[in-house]
Amino acid sequence: MTETPSQPGFVGVAMRDLARLRTVAVAVSRHGFGELLMSTPLGPRLLPGILASTGDDADGTPAVRFTQLLGELGPTFTKLGQILSMRKDLLPLEWTTALETLQDRAPVLRFETIRDAVEAGLGAPLEELFSAFDREPLATASIAQTHLATTLSGERVVVKVQRPGIEAVMRSDLDLLFLAAQVLDASIDEMQLIGVSDVVTEFERGILRELDFREELANLLACRQLLDPERNVTVPRPHPELSSRTVLTMQFFAGRPIRELEPGSEAAKRAVEEIVHAACKQVFVDGLFHGDPHSGNLLVDDEGRICMLDLGLVGRLSESQREDLVTLIFATMTGDSGGIARILLKMGTPTQRVSLAELRAEIERIRSKYLVVESLDQVDSTGFAQEFAAAAQGFRIKLAPEYSILVKATTTIEGLVRTLHPSIDLVSIARPYVQQAISRRLSPLAVLQDLAGEASGLASIVARLPAQLDQVLHDVETGSLQIRAVTPELDEVPALLHQMAGRLGLTAFAFAMTLCAAIVLPDADPHWAQITLCVLCALAAAGAWTLLFWWHVVGRGKPLRLAPILRLFRRTGPRA
Repeated sequence: MTETPSQPGFVGVAMRDLARLRTVAVAVSRHGFGELLMSTPLGPRLLPGILASTGDDADGTPAVRFTQLLGELGPTFTKLGQILSMRKDLLPLEWTTALETLQDRAPVLRFETIRDAVEAGLGAPLEELFSAFDREPLATASIAQTHLATTLSGERVVVKVQRPGIEAVMRSDLDLLFLAAQVLDASIDEMQLIGVSDVVTEFERGILRELDFREELANLLACRQLLDPERNVTVPRPHPELSSRTVLTMQFFAGRPIRELEPGSEAAKRAVEEIVHAACKQVFVDGLFHGDPHSGNLLVDDEGRICMLDLGLVGRLSESQREDLVTLIFATMTGDSGGIARILLKMGTPTQRVSLAELRAEIERIRSKYLVVESLDQVDSTGFAQEFAAAAQGFRIKLAPEYSILVKATTTIEGLVRTLHPSIDLVSIARPYVQQAISRRLSPLAVLQDLAGEASGLASIVARLPAQLDQVLHDVETGSLQIRAVTPELDEVPALLHQMAGRLGLTAFAFAMTLCAAIVLPDADPHWAQITLCVLCALAAAGAWTLLFWWHVVGRGKPLRLAPILRLFRRTGPRA
């Protein structure tokens, strides 16, 4: 059974968000960032009196205080910090390192609350769903709490139950983050280069997917279909009949966290080998990989079998992206800086013209600094990722989100390798998967398919060429051919004139409504029509002045964009 949560109306959403905004503002001020809020156009006006404290007594660097702030604000901001810790292309190393320490903590819910949540999610009494259900939780997190249970058939399972009310809190936080991103995007030009709105939009999609446990169920089913029977790695088998949007039931794996293995032992070596094999297959062959393979999400049993947990965050790479990744690895191994530069431009999205010569020189500098080493122990992957991300940002190249998840997952696995068995030969493990990907890419069938596609496109161009030339010659003969000079600054003049005229018109309307409200202001013996007219004029004047304020202060001379405001008004229904 799948339930659809009821959605509050606009007034309810507004009240909820304003209350949450006050809580967030107080926490921001207490951690020493109050002056930042007060420097924004809306801070002194929307949050009067609660930002007086600027957190002068707050301890730690700004990165540490920011991490503490996100942890205090709850699950949404904790998840945001964990996502930002992956974005080394956006934040300095000090900040990403601090954000990586964020822990997902939450208080334990009473068993009666869990019972009600399970019965509401699955639509039946708990006794009719499970023959036994442990009262004590197996684990707790900000979004869900897990319990051990026994199905009616006698199988031991883990039941993941979403915390009641957590969706309303997270939606309120997402509304605030969304509005803040739009204000930054409209107020500060540099924010568009960073892509604040894109980061929040991407984060929102991920959070809403994580709130829907059916997404994780689908990921579990997909990963089980891709398991290698020759390897000793598995994922829990889900129970769709005992799962819904807020409840997920899956097979119980009797193991312990992999971090409990003794470093350097034979068991640690076998476990690391299995994890690296699984990761290489997921990335280079399947295109579906675990997005957060930290030691708590990897269990090992007494037989050495590895189980991957928490597949709410997975990365997906298309065939083209996997080919680009293999090409990048091959170019890195051969020292082809030009090839690395070209494939980097293909994998990312340049936001301005890029000098290939300068990009090649920067890549060669980074490669010689971090990758020309004698052994894996000498590789500084964190420094390499930081400088590589800084280079991409310096050349205004935005990488796809999938690569950010891949970098995070790779760094996490590398940390496990260094901790449990740093002498493992990663190259020999990864080589067969890379060779398989290269062979598949360079196979005669793949080459023929590429040639056929290119030939088809070329034939289409050649077939259309006579007609297009004939059209160009006809336009020349008839004088219809026009040449237009590209003058970006002059092209903005009509829009600016239109904007100024709109502001003048709106100002005149606001002034007229204000004057009308003052003229028809009720006297000692008011009539209902007089009161109604005065209220309508006052509301129209208030709306016009508010719009002018937003236009002038937040727009900073840019055309007013109503889409973000209207989108916030529509954020009362389900979002996918």
